Amino acid sequence: MRAMSGETGLPDGKGSFLMRTRWLPLGLLVALIAPACKRDAPRAAPDEPPAVSPAPAPAPAPAAATSTTVDTVDAGWQTPEAARLSGVQYTAPTKLFGVLGVTSDNYFDSIGPGYKIGTFVAGPYRGADFVSARVNSDEPCKGEGCDDPTYVRFAKVDSELVLLRQNSDGGLGGTWQQWTGTFSAAGLVLVADSQFAVRAFLPSDTMSHGSESFRLVSRRCQGDSLRVAFRHPVFHKVRFDGRLFYVTRPDASCLAFEYVPYFSEQEIVWDKPPKEPNKSGYSWRQTAEYGHPEVRYDAFVAADLVQIDRDATDAGHTQRGEPVYELKDPNHPLLKAFYKDYQADVAKAGEGDENAPGLRPPARSYEGFLAARPTYLWRDPFGRLMRFTNNDFLPVYMAEPIIYLYPTTAQRVHVEAKPLHDIAASIPPYRGGWDVLARPSGELTGVGDRRTYSYLFWEGLSSVSPMPQEGFVIPRQEIVGFFERILPRLGLNERESRDFRDAWLPRFHAAPYYFITFVPPETIDRLAPLSVTPKPDAVIRVLMDFRPLWTRTPVKAPDLPPPPRRHGFTVVEWGGIRR
Repeated sequence: MRAMSGETGLPDGKGSFLMRTRWLPLGLLVALIAPACKRDAPRAAPDEPPAVSPAPAPAPAPAAATSTTVDTVDAGWQTPEAARLSGVQYTAPTKLFGVLGVTSDNYFDSIGPGYKIGTFVAGPYRGADFVSARVNSDEPCKGEGCDDPTYVRFAKVDSELVLLRQNSDGGLGGTWQQWTGTFSAAGLVLVADSQFAVRAFLPSDTMSHGSESFRLVSRRCQGDSLRVAFRHPVFHKVRFDGRLFYVTRPDASCLAFEYVPYFSEQEIVWDKPPKEPNKSGYSWRQTAEYGHPEVRYDAFVAADLVQIDRDATDAGHTQRGEPVYELKDPNHPLLKAFYKDYQADVAKAGEGDENAPGLRPPARSYEGFLAARPTYLWRDPFGRLMRFTNNDFLPVYMAEPIIYLYPTTAQRVHVEAKPLHDIAASIPPYRGGWDVLARPSGELTGVGDRRTYSYLFWEGLSSVSPMPQEGFVIPRQEIVGFFERILPRLGLNERESRDFRDAWLPRFHAAPYYFITFVPPETIDRLAPLSVTPKPDAVIRVLMDFRPLWTRTPVKAPDLPPPPRRHGFTVVEWGGIRR
């Protein structure tokens, strides 16, 4: 299912934050407030819960931003003004119920303990307790942030526990009937309200402060006391550790944001364009520290490495008139180290390709490297010198490759994925490959863990690969229809196409247009060779590459071959490149 966003008074996820979807039971179409993820196999949609009468939301509440060592009094949650604006008088957490759990599809899902974090002092739930509880599951999950804490929140009216759908950032496992029975055994009647919400607990994957934007990267906070960077109308005190910005709410739920530059290289007015045009855009974030793909280099340059007055010169300016810089010395250590890493990547990509001539990526000379503007610098509103790195010289991150196996009869299959650098995440765990019992339906059973899977999943870093230049420029509002048309032409069936859309559509919200292309099969085989034993009769591999565009740029459309034919033992894989 796709993540949906509630009304928060904040941007609603239309920014460039890279989301994944999580398969949510209960039919709760609640937005996730983190880099969401998809469990390894979707469950059947459960019955809808009973609902209470819709109620209007109370006035918005200013929320607080603290580190986890700062209490809620310091954060301002318990002030009379906070209670007046939010309709909730927050108090120190008090335990109301213990851990409650159900077993479904061989996985154990639990909620709790549940804590009272305040009392409603206005609105339809006046006098009721405001309750929050952690959600846990032993079901495998994949992707960045999939193990971040998730909470469900309730209004407790006597013995009735009202699930506040808009204020819950994860679903309950199992079925509604299972949970009503479990809560009933604890003396609680479980119902749901899909309209009422407390503003500070509404989902939001972006935050604004003046003209600046911030993107949610995790639901985990630092444990150290941090200085207050600024005050926010909803999140109150937002704290800063020099890299990320943190919010902590009265139930101990945390939000960590990164600052997002307001421009791309396409919007810079350059004093002179590079001699070698960039094909793949620029990256500025570093590694999983931010919950995003590795691009190798820290986004922030230390003052002892680069001093603007000493080492840099103006190269252009942003639409706000702020300067962007290039390094004066072509032999600066920052540039030399970057080129050395690039050479090593190109050399490694050529290893083992003796039987596949022409698949090795072209190596650029140091002069060609410099001519392509490998990096530029900009000072952000918080005084940090940010480094933007040319993606043409970086390894690519293979995101969410999903592998389906369809043998003609049930049989044991061994599968190996071999990206250049490493596999960062996988389901089932990757131990020199996967060994599964595959059935014609596509259902897989792990030989080692005996668990059932719908597909194999991995993601990781592969070799340098400039973006193909033939593709499609699609307006953001037409991307759904584009995928519905193009994926069958590339060989995906209805189920595979649906899974692809569920995983990737949430990523297309940052720009009015997108350049979308699909990597040729021979390039896929170089970036991530796939070995399957026994050998399949048909292999279909779909790998998307894309980048945001702020203007509609003309491009040449590729000549697509006829859809590949499925016959005999068929293996299907789809994924994408994140730059």
